[in-house]
Amino acid sequence: MSEIVVSLKSTKVDPFLKQQIAHSELDGRSLLCTQCGICTSGCPLGEYIKPHKIVRMVNLGLRDQLIHLREIWLCTTCFTCSQRCPQDVNPANIIFNLKNTASRHGIIPAGLREICRNILEEGRTLKITTGREREREKLGLPKTVTVNIEKIKRLLDKTRFDKILEGGKV
Repeated sequence: MSEIVVSLKSTKVDPFLKQQIAHSELDGRSLLCTQCGICTSGCPLGEYIKPHKIVRMVNLGLRDQLIHLREIWLCTTCFTCSQRCPQDVNPANIIFNLKNTASRHGIIPAGLREICRNILEEGRTLKITTGREREREKLGLPKTVTVNIEKIKRLLDKTRFDKILEGGKV
């Protein structure tokens, strides 16, 4: 079982983080959190991720610890925590916001980075190898549909996806 442990002794605190999150386009409302834990008790991954603790860390201004926190990437954004919150805090959007912040700083888990590279190179999350095509054929499935990679690349260029993926600040 994973447990979020925070040490405040030598921690850099961002006093503006809670305001930034609370007033973001994702409407985090983190300031209203009473730490009741209802969000965590409803989370399907509550054994590994504690939304109420993440919101507390936001309110303490622990930006550096949060963007390096493995748990934010475990959130599937199912919004169960947000639906259950009696204060309408919306922990799922707060975590989503933290993922965006982490990725803008080049902090992206290796597995997700690989999926993103596949999208950039092939327009798919998974590379279609000749072995995969043979398996499809054995199962009686049609050949994989060709992806218009240029169209996907144009869209990704507009979002600066490649810069984010390579850790360049945008």
